[in-house]
Amino acid sequence: MIRRPPRSTLSSSSAASDVYKRQGISLGVAVLIIVMSVMNGFRSELINKITNFNAHVIVKPYDKKIEQKKIDNEFLQNISSNLILSNNGEGILLNDEITKGILVRGYSENDFQKLNIVNNKYFRGDKKILENNISIGSDLSYDLELKIGDRISIISPSGENTLIGSIPRQKTFKISSIFDSRFAEFNNSVVFINLKDLQGLFDLKKENNFLEVYLYKPDKIEIYREKLMSIFTDEYIFTWSDLNKPLFSALKVERNVMFIISVSYTHLTLPTKRIV
Repeated sequence: MIRRPPRSTLSSSSAASDVYKRQGISLGVAVLIIVMSVMNGFRSELINKITNFNAHVIVKPYDKKIEQKKIDNEFLQNISSNLILSNNGEGILLNDEITKGILVRGYSENDFQKLNIVNNKYFRGDKKILENNISIGSDLSYDLELKIGDRISIISPSGENTLIGSIPRQKTFKISSIFDSRFAEFNNSVVFINLKDLQGLFDLKKENNFLEVYLYKPDKIEIYREKLMSIFTDEYIFTWSDLNKPLFSALKVERNVMFIISVSYTHLTLPTKRIV
């Protein structure tokens, strides 16, 4: 004859099981919240750093100058903190016997001082980028032992016709400021000069200038994208998320994997019901 456990024993076992369940669920939920909070915080911090020194949207013309009426569009004006015309080119920095490939970005005298990296606490020197002046990164200044007031040269791949043939353009600049974006790679590979100097050095026309759009809410770029494309129908548009798409795709996959792991952990912490 099979004897059933006393009723008090069953009640105690059931109560203990309920306690274990609640503890397991609480622990799993806590782990899930912590993991997702860390991932979201990391993503937000990364977005802030990336959008701190690069334009949030870049509009490049194909074969004609960007029309002013497009820049004056009401929607664009409402979502933008700054709209800046600029251009860039790849050149070689020359300092004594040292050469280094760099990206040269050009801004007008007044537009340069609107950039975030010019207005952070790490910036040193003149906030206006005058002609024949250059602003370099802190890591570059350290590596090449340069300081404000020193002179360096930029060599452009654009050729200049002479009696002996075509030779690369070269111009010497005075270092007027040193910036720090808090990204070593950016500090070491990007310099800023006056837009007029850039156009002359790289043989660029005003029609080639592109528009940099700085948004109040750069994280909303996917919401704004379709509207921006309807404004700039004859131009090429790319955003900060496009430039960093592989990175953020990897982060998205990682966040989804962490979510699955956390949910699985929550499930595993639930005790199975014992049959007595």
